[in-house]
Amino acid sequence: KDLVFIAGGSGITPFMSMVREVTDKKLDQQIHLIYGSQHDDDIIFQNELSERTSSHTNLSVTHVITEPSSSFSGYTGFITAERIQSVLEGTNPADKMFYLCGPEAMYGFVLTQLEKLGVPKRRIRIEIFGPPEDITAHPGWPENVKKDDRFQVRLPQGRVIEVTAGEPLMNSLERNGITLETSCRSGVCSLCRTKLISGRVFHPAGVQIRKSDRKYGYIHPCMAYPLEDLELMI
Repeated sequence: KDLVFIAGGSGITPFMSMVREVTDKKLDQQIHLIYGSQHDDDIIFQNELSERTSSHTNLSVTHVITEPSSSFSGYTGFITAERIQSVLEGTNPADKMFYLCGPEAMYGFVLTQLEKLGVPKRRIRIEIFGPPEDITAHPGWPENVKKDDRFQVRLPQGRVIEVTAGEPLMNSLERNGITLETSCRSGVCSLCRTKLISGRVFHPAGVQIRKSDRKYGYIHPCMAYPLEDLELMI
């Protein structure tokens, strides 16, 4: 019932349908929207958000501006753990569901802040707009692997294809005429789940792999990046 939406720039757009649904239908849910923008005159849906917060007690909106004008009196800088805790008024963040959507650079920073607050990963949902532009810039990417490094992937019947570290496995498979069932291409829907027999891959933050899949070595090729030679069961 207690939802926290963290949006950056145009990342506010997918949240608006949920905000309207909850407020228009007077659903029994509390929404805390933390919305980061570069300039205070860049705020999208500013008037609608203001109107809805004034008429619905179950919606709170907090703006965080990185480059504020002299007239702006709200939060400035970045969406830090301290800012999030302040918005939640001393309640336990670990008890809430967090939804993130915004520019790619925002995810790593905000996820670190949520980790500081003790928010379990299972309580975080991320809207990812396809594969990141530069996967090697993501937190956790091993320094010894370059995005142009090339590896081999062994498939059933002895077939071997070549892949690149900086490209999702799905792209390489499709280029070689191998199609997998897929929908989101963002590591969320699980339709493309594939058994990894050997080797290591990197999944960026936000890829939602079930605990049982992780235990038995399943990966999401749409957002899995090879770190060495692999063997897949397809």
